[in-house]
Amino acid sequence: MQAVLVLWLVALGGGGCGASGAGEPGVRHYTFYRNMASRGWGAPPTGESRRVFGGTATELRTYPATCVLLDRYWTARCSGAVVAPRWALTAAHCVSPHIAYVKYNARRPGSPEGDLATVHYLYRHPGYKVVQEDEGRGVDVTLLHHDVGLVRSRTDMVLTSTPPLDPLSAMRLYNPLDLREQEVQVLGFGRTETSQLGEELFEVRLKLVACERTAWFHCVCGVARQEAGVRALRGVCSGDSGGPVMYRGAQVGVTSMGPLECSMANAVPQEGATSVFTALFNYAELVNATIFDTEAALRMRIVGSAPRAPPSPRALALALGGGLALRGLCR
Repeated sequence: MQAVLVLWLVALGGGGCGASGAGEPGVRHYTFYRNMASRGWGAPPTGESRRVFGGTATELRTYPATCVLLDRYWTARCSGAVVAPRWALTAAHCVSPHIAYVKYNARRPGSPEGDLATVHYLYRHPGYKVVQEDEGRGVDVTLLHHDVGLVRSRTDMVLTSTPPLDPLSAMRLYNPLDLREQEVQVLGFGRTETSQLGEELFEVRLKLVACERTAWFHCVCGVARQEAGVRALRGVCSGDSGGPVMYRGAQVGVTSMGPLECSMANAVPQEGATSVFTALFNYAELVNATIFDTEAALRMRIVGSAPRAPPSPRALALALGGGLALRGLCR
């Protein structure tokens, strides 16, 4: 039976990242990270932004499908995962016409390693919805529905190493909502405040817990386990949006949000702040139907401008040759 819901092709940007101020002590706020560091939404005048807190650099073999989404200026916008030869899975809020390329087979977006594919179409769940409002304690994300999106490339993306499980089948194996207290591995192309070479692939291990807001639909949250009786500060920040959440080799989620403090230089998230993920279990049929039946069964609607021309050899060499440090934006 065909899925009732579809991922519509989008021409306008997804949910924004607008939040200001860290709020009073004891109140946790969450937000997306896309343009915050460069546009000044809560970021310091220097434009620097905290990217990953408590994570560690990791190798691509951790999950070979992990990829990074770049805009036409070669800036890393979001993380994702190659789930089929011409398809990358990410968060719906990452999907915008700014996305121009998918870089894969690489752990650093700005390095000469890896491969590059030009984006053809962008899709997101038709029910995607985000509400950010001030409830008297500062702007917060109060509602988040269906934060799942897809990026379709013009050419096949061939991974140099095969993931241990087929990504499209693995979505059906585990429901993160049933994995409370289990540990997951979260991957994303972020940076720390000490990074010198721009974005790179990081991982962080978190315990799944219930989210504090029921209006975050199909969402599960992650928090660091206690170490020697003290809960370490660990979580997902800007740069990691759309990145894969792994459990026993299967991608079970995509990163949706992190604590607001991650958008501000040297700001430490408040105790108890969690990372927010969208569980893929309930979207497996939809994602598969979109990839394999796009032209006929799902009847996608094409909107937007003409496709961008591919980069010139000189521009490509400059962007991938290590002489250009890609600027990191929050997602």
